[in-house]
Amino acid sequence: MDLHVLKFGGTSMNDHKTWKKVLEIIKKYEYPIVVVSATAKTTRQLIEAGKLAADNKLEKALVLGESIKLRHLGILHNFLRENPHPKRALIEESCEKKLDEKIGLLHKFLTYTHKVGELTPAMKDAIASIGEQISSYLLAQCGLATDQLTQFVEAKKIIKTDKNYGNAHPNLALINQKIGSLETILDGGFTPVIGGFYGEAPDGTTTTLGFEGSDYSASLIGGALHAKSIEIWTDVSGVYTSDPRFIKDAKPIPELSYFDATEMAYFGSKVLHPSTLKPAQERNIPVLVKNMFAPDDLGTKIIRESKQTQKALAVSFKEDMALLTISAYETVMGYSFLTRVFKVLDEHRIAVDAVNTTEASVTIALSDSEKLNEITKAFIEIGTVEVQKNTGLISIIGCRISDADQLTAQIFECIGDTNLEMISFTKEKRILNMVVDEKLMVETANQIHKKLFD
Repeated sequence: MDLHVLKFGGTSMNDHKTWKKVLEIIKKYEYPIVVVSATAKTTRQLIEAGKLAADNKLEKALVLGESIKLRHLGILHNFLRENPHPKRALIEESCEKKLDEKIGLLHKFLTYTHKVGELTPAMKDAIASIGEQISSYLLAQCGLATDQLTQFVEAKKIIKTDKNYGNAHPNLALINQKIGSLETILDGGFTPVIGGFYGEAPDGTTTTLGFEGSDYSASLIGGALHAKSIEIWTDVSGVYTSDPRFIKDAKPIPELSYFDATEMAYFGSKVLHPSTLKPAQERNIPVLVKNMFAPDDLGTKIIRESKQTQKALAVSFKEDMALLTISAYETVMGYSFLTRVFKVLDEHRIAVDAVNTTEASVTIALSDSEKLNEITKAFIEIGTVEVQKNTGLISIIGCRISDADQLTAQIFECIGDTNLEMISFTKEKRILNMVVDEKLMVETANQIHKKLFD
């Protein structure tokens, strides 16, 4: 049985017309497993509703919840009107009942959040996951209206995690135990449709897998099933040499290694979740990134080994970064100082994008997260701290070592007088990182991209 896991993101789930395209793509596969995101903007609206409730604005939060319900009802009714079916009334009734149930649950969560005056991490995950719970159920029901045997599967029955709310870690052993239920559905001639992004902690509470977590869900399922491929269907034709929304000359990359694709995801590429490729890599399953609006385009194929002929693969960039320089007090020097710095990062679970060190100082570039003030206070116990906000990180991914001298010469030639706040090069990872003023980030990335890829 050649199984293919197909993941469809928010733009794919945008309206009734894109739902029809999704179902047409699914129809081409003999044994597909479908993983879907929430409809476009829904997750952001759910989190906004949670914050409003916590900020003593319950009425506004409830209105936002009702608007989410009405938008999904509109998608459902438009789809069923354009795809008439004898069982339309039954499908409509089932979907409306599910929507009432999920929005009713949302209202309970919002009321509780208002009462306690805080959007806790656990409650934030419970609220944020409602979008995928709704979209997966409605799409499965709409599949029936096109005579496809699509069957909704509750993701919490498959995706088991720890309790690290907001960025939960999957329990692979439990997922492997539960995955057989999907094979049973496939054996019965049905196509499973599952909400991505969320799972279940040991105590039964809902968890989420982090930003773009639906990709991760698809990869976890594909890995557990030893799928023939894991396909990420999005609104662009693969992974590009840079973000095509900002870099007009960006081009699709036909083939990438797991390693380089992971680095691109980590350093700002919006196409993939950084953890997506690990389960696929462990099983040596190719990951395809395809465009649902141009399904015949080749897209990008991600495999174990990829032949690279160019000096670099891509230019990625991340905004809203902060640069922290921690300098040791005279009484704390050497390895003890560095140990304490990295211990703070570990205790606060902070991911660092780039780092420069000396014996008595460390400069780190990291996302300007909610924890920035918290870790700055912790660093003050170790040394003096200088914080520079409103910076951007530009990363040149996949630098060929043999071309390093020519590559750096080209980069410095094209950035001219742009002030670099920090620069670092990692030979093993083949990544050159530069921190610049956030206002100059896109312009500088454009210049570098033009020099490397034109």
